[in-house]
Amino acid sequence: MSARTATPEQRAQAEQRRNRFRGLARQIAAMGPEARAEFAARVNPTTVDGHPLSVHNACLLAAQLASVTLVGGFRQWRRAGRHVRKGEHGLALWVPRGTPKSEPNDPEADSEVEGVRFLIGTVFDVSQTEADGDGEPGAEESAE
Repeated sequence: MSARTATPEQRAQAEQRRNRFRGLARQIAAMGPEARAEFAARVNPTTVDGHPLSVHNACLLAAQLASVTLVGGFRQWRRAGRHVRKGEHGLALWVPRGTPKSEPNDPEADSEVEGVRFLIGTVFDVSQTEADGDGEPGAEESAE
């Protein structure tokens, strides 16, 4: 099985999205800690799994969708019995990838991490989803 290669147009669009997101991330990073906390507190989104988001990611999401409340990835919403509506565009946030420098429960350890990279992830707000069966004729009968 070979990987699909992106067209030059798709690569250009992806680069534009990355640049817009990086600019937004720089704006949030330039805010003082109090301004970021205040901005994030206005919305305070969580994940569909009940996990709180970092202040930085909460600000990023709120800047993209002011009414953001509950977010999850495409598969998370499927597991929760919902589906992302066709045509919806996801919200970008930072997702850490890497390994911690020390054991997570070591109180003596420095809280910094070594070798951690942040990738752009995509989530959808609950307002961009529908309960499974909504808008699909006959879905209720097949669920019985």
